[in-house]
Amino acid sequence: MIAKKVLLVGNFGVGKTSLIRRFVLSEFSEDYISTIGVRVSSKIVKVGNEEIKLLIWDVAGTNDDEKIPKAYFLGASAAMYVFDLSREETYVNLKNQIEVVQELSGLKNITVVGNKKDLLTSNEIDHLIKTISVPVNLITSAKENENVEDAFTILAKQSLN
Repeated sequence: MIAKKVLLVGNFGVGKTSLIRRFVLSEFSEDYISTIGVRVSSKIVKVGNEEIKLLIWDVAGTNDDEKIPKAYFLGASAAMYVFDLSREETYVNLKNQIEVVQELSGLKNITVVGNKKDLLTSNEIDHLIKTISVPVNLITSAKENENVEDAFTILAKQSLN
Protein backbone atom coordinates (compact mmCIF):
# COMPACT_ATOMS: atom_id res chain seq x y z
CA MET A 1 0.00 0.00 0.00
CA ILE A 2 1.20 3.50 -0.75
CA ALA A 3 0.46 6.63 1.26
CA LYS A 4 -0.31 9.93 -0.45
CA LYS A 5 -0.58 13.36 1.12
CA VAL A 6 -3.52 15.30 -0.30
CA LEU A 7 -4.66 18.81 0.62
CA LEU A 8 -8.06 20.42 1.06
CA VAL A 9 -7.78 24.18 0.87
CA GLY A 10 -10.17 27.12 0.50
CA ASN A 11 -11.68 29.99 2.46
CA PHE A 12 -12.99 29.46 5.97
CA GLY A 13 -16.49 28.02 6.29
CA VAL A 14 -16.70 26.44 2.81
CA GLY A 15 -17.12 22.90 4.16
CA LYS A 16 -13.65 21.35 3.89
CA THR A 17 -13.91 19.68 7.29
CA SER A 18 -17.49 18.59 6.57
CA LEU A 19 -16.42 16.95 3.30
CA ILE A 20 -13.62 15.11 5.10
CA ARG A 21 -15.88 13.99 7.98
CA ARG A 22 -18.48 12.76 5.49
CA PHE A 23 -15.83 10.86 3.49
CA VAL A 24 -13.79 9.40 6.36
CA LEU A 25 -16.42 8.90 9.09
CA SER A 26 -19.73 8.97 7.13
CA GLU A 27 -20.87 11.75 9.48
CA PHE A 28 -22.23 15.26 9.06
CA SER A 29 -22.77 17.96 11.65
CA GLU A 30 -24.33 21.42 11.30
CA ASP A 31 -21.97 22.66 14.03
CA TYR A 32 -19.22 24.88 12.68
CA ILE A 33 -15.86 24.37 14.30
CA SER A 34 -13.10 26.40 12.73
CA THR A 35 -9.94 24.45 11.93
CA ILE A 36 -6.83 25.92 13.53
CA GLY A 37 -3.67 25.30 11.50
CA VAL A 38 -4.07 21.88 9.93
CA ARG A 39 -5.85 18.63 10.82
CA VAL A 40 -4.82 15.34 9.23
CA SER A 41 -7.25 12.46 8.61
CA SER A 42 -6.68 9.25 6.71
CA LYS A 43 -8.68 6.73 4.75
CA ILE A 44 -7.69 3.79 2.57
CA VAL A 45 -9.16 3.91 -0.93
CA LYS A 46 -8.86 1.60 -3.91
CA VAL A 47 -8.01 2.98 -7.33
CA GLY A 48 -7.94 0.18 -9.87
CA ASN A 49 -5.73 -2.49 -8.27
CA GLU A 50 -3.90 0.02 -6.10
CA GLU A 51 -4.66 0.57 -2.41
CA ILE A 52 -3.85 4.11 -1.35
CA LYS A 53 -3.79 5.47 2.16
CA LEU A 54 -4.92 9.05 1.67
CA LEU A 55 -3.42 11.37 4.26
CA ILE A 56 -5.93 14.20 4.00
CA TRP A 57 -4.62 17.55 5.21
CA ASP A 58 -7.48 19.86 6.17
CA VAL A 59 -5.74 23.23 5.89
CA ALA A 60 -7.32 26.00 7.96
CA GLY A 61 -9.46 28.35 5.90
CA THR A 62 -8.23 31.84 5.21
CA ASN A 63 -9.27 35.17 3.84
CA ASP A 64 -7.61 36.26 0.60
CA ASP A 65 -5.02 38.41 2.37
CA GLU A 66 -3.90 35.70 4.81
CA LYS A 67 -0.91 33.54 3.98
CA ILE A 68 -0.91 29.78 4.51
CA PRO A 69 2.40 28.32 5.74
CA LYS A 70 4.28 26.80 2.80
CA ALA A 71 5.24 23.80 4.98
CA TYR A 72 1.63 22.54 4.78
CA PHE A 73 2.02 22.12 1.03
CA LEU A 74 5.37 20.31 0.93
CA GLY A 75 5.16 16.73 -0.34
CA ALA A 76 1.54 16.95 -1.45
CA SER A 77 0.55 14.59 -4.25
CA ALA A 78 -2.80 16.27 -4.99
CA ALA A 79 -4.99 19.14 -3.82
CA MET A 80 -8.66 20.04 -3.79
CA TYR A 81 -9.73 23.68 -3.69
CA VAL A 82 -13.17 23.95 -2.10
CA PHE A 83 -15.47 26.94 -2.41
CA ASP A 84 -18.97 27.62 -1.10
CA LEU A 85 -21.54 27.90 -3.91
CA SER A 86 -23.69 30.15 -1.70
CA ARG A 87 -20.96 32.69 -0.79
CA GLU A 88 -19.58 34.77 -3.65
CA GLU A 89 -16.52 35.89 -1.67
CA THR A 90 -15.29 32.27 -1.70
CA TYR A 91 -15.13 32.03 -5.50
CA VAL A 92 -14.86 35.58 -6.84
CA ASN A 93 -11.03 35.37 -6.82
CA LEU A 94 -10.78 31.64 -7.56
CA LYS A 95 -8.22 31.83 -10.38
CA ASN A 96 -5.69 33.72 -8.20
CA GLN A 97 -6.31 31.51 -5.18
CA ILE A 98 -5.70 28.35 -7.21
CA GLU A 99 -2.51 29.85 -8.66
CA VAL A 100 -1.25 30.45 -5.10
CA VAL A 101 -1.95 26.79 -4.21
CA GLN A 102 -0.17 25.67 -7.39
CA GLU A 103 2.81 27.85 -6.56
CA LEU A 104 3.05 26.68 -2.94
CA SER A 105 2.47 22.98 -3.69
CA GLY A 106 4.23 22.64 -7.04
CA LEU A 107 1.13 20.82 -8.33
CA LYS A 108 -0.10 21.57 -11.85
CA ASN A 109 -3.65 20.30 -11.49
CA ILE A 110 -5.87 21.31 -8.61
CA THR A 111 -9.31 19.71 -8.28
CA VAL A 112 -11.91 22.49 -7.95
CA VAL A 113 -15.03 21.65 -5.95
CA GLY A 114 -18.10 23.78 -5.33
CA ASN A 115 -19.67 22.65 -2.04
CA LYS A 116 -23.06 23.23 -0.36
CA LYS A 117 -25.07 22.27 -3.44
CA ASP A 118 -28.05 21.78 -1.15
CA LEU A 119 -28.33 25.56 -0.61
CA LEU A 120 -29.03 26.45 -4.28
CA THR A 121 -31.36 25.36 -7.07
CA SER A 122 -29.91 23.58 -10.09
CA ASN A 123 -30.62 26.70 -12.23
CA GLU A 124 -28.69 28.88 -9.78
CA ILE A 125 -25.78 26.43 -9.85
CA ASP A 126 -25.76 26.26 -13.67
CA HIS A 127 -25.70 30.06 -13.90
CA LEU A 128 -22.98 30.31 -11.25
CA ILE A 129 -20.68 27.77 -12.94
CA LYS A 130 -20.80 29.84 -16.15
CA THR A 131 -19.58 32.94 -14.28
CA ILE A 132 -16.62 31.30 -12.50
CA SER A 133 -13.18 31.97 -13.98
CA VAL A 134 -11.90 28.36 -13.80
CA PRO A 135 -13.38 24.96 -14.69
CA VAL A 136 -15.20 23.37 -11.74
CA ASN A 137 -14.53 19.62 -11.47
CA LEU A 138 -17.41 18.71 -9.18
CA ILE A 139 -20.39 20.10 -7.27
CA THR A 140 -20.84 18.50 -3.84
CA SER A 141 -23.00 18.54 -0.76
CA ALA A 142 -21.37 17.20 2.39
CA LYS A 143 -24.75 17.53 4.12
CA GLU A 144 -26.58 15.32 1.60
CA ASN A 145 -23.53 13.17 0.84
CA GLU A 146 -23.69 14.10 -2.83
CA ASN A 147 -20.56 13.54 -4.95
CA VAL A 148 -18.33 13.43 -1.84
CA GLU A 149 -16.94 9.97 -2.61
CA ASP A 150 -16.41 11.06 -6.23
CA ALA A 151 -14.45 14.14 -5.17
CA PHE A 152 -12.02 12.08 -3.11
CA THR A 153 -11.77 9.43 -5.84
CA ILE A 154 -10.67 12.17 -8.26
CA LEU A 155 -8.15 13.33 -5.66
CA ALA A 156 -6.82 9.78 -5.14
CA LYS A 157 -6.41 9.25 -8.92
CA GLN A 158 -4.70 12.62 -9.22
CA SER A 159 -2.28 11.68 -6.43
CA LEU A 160 -0.99 8.78 -8.55
CA ASN A 161 0.08 11.01 -11.47
